[in-house]
Amino acid sequence: MRKSSLVMLAAAIVLGLAAVFFARIFLVPSASDQQGPAVATIAAVVAAQPFAFGEKIVPEKLKVVQWPANGMPAGTFQRVADAVGDGERVALRAIDANELFSEKAISGKASRLSTSALLGPTMRAVSIPLNESAGAGGFIAPGDRVDVYVTHPPENDDLAYTDQLMQAVRVLAVGQDSNVGKDKAEIVKTATIEVTPLQAQKVALAQTVGVLSLSLRNIADESRVRLETAQLLDLNDGTVTRVIRARRSGTAAPERSPDAPPPAARLAAAPAGPVVPAGPSVEIFRGTKPTRYPVPSGS
Repeated sequence: MRKSSLVMLAAAIVLGLAAVFFARIFLVPSASDQQGPAVATIAAVVAAQPFAFGEKIVPEKLKVVQWPANGMPAGTFQRVADAVGDGERVALRAIDANELFSEKAISGKASRLSTSALLGPTMRAVSIPLNESAGAGGFIAPGDRVDVYVTHPPENDDLAYTDQLMQAVRVLAVGQDSNVGKDKAEIVKTATIEVTPLQAQKVALAQTVGVLSLSLRNIADESRVRLETAQLLDLNDGTVTRVIRARRSGTAAPERSPDAPPPAARLAAAPAGPVVPAGPSVEIFRGTKPTRYPVPSGS
């Protein structure tokens, strides 16, 4: 091989190595450039293992990690000892592994399992008696949203009717279970709901004059629907029907003429529509629904 060829080969190798060297310096960013500016962190207590609802908080299942200081929520802990407290705290809901520990997720200084920590500011908790039919068949669970109704039973000359008491209130507990992770339907005797002080006052009054019931609604539904009072005459699908009243006891049936058509024929020929009592009567409005009551003679 000629001497000139060797020189050219060596020069090419040197130039190639130089090109690679300068490319790494100027074209490939350094590790510090890729990481960007340093982020300030702070110690935070998280769950090293998952906690079930009602499980005691123990230090063996907690750990401390570094968390971005500007993303730390309020009510969290920086030391395991602060999260454990007096050693009698329990989880108020299911806590996943690596989830931040917060005061709202565990029982407070009173060291007892209670729904009071779940209440919003200025809110109240009231309980409503339930059975299988009034509690949506046992499918109401903590965290759900429900509407509350009060049904007034018939009394004296008043017929039964139902009013809507409140809408979209949050369920705090069913029975004595406030676990929002509840995944099994259960028939319970009470449901505890979160209400305003005025709504709590209404519930207390409604329990003395009627029967309360709940209807389950979509948890994302925040709409408000104004409903009229539901009465006995509203118990149909919109079809116009005739109301047939029973004859009062002690009243003799009128004598029928031999030429008069039988009662069935007269009933078939009678015009459709509600029966309007003859003689003096009183009309009472509940909401926008009128109800007419006859006034006994001699009153």
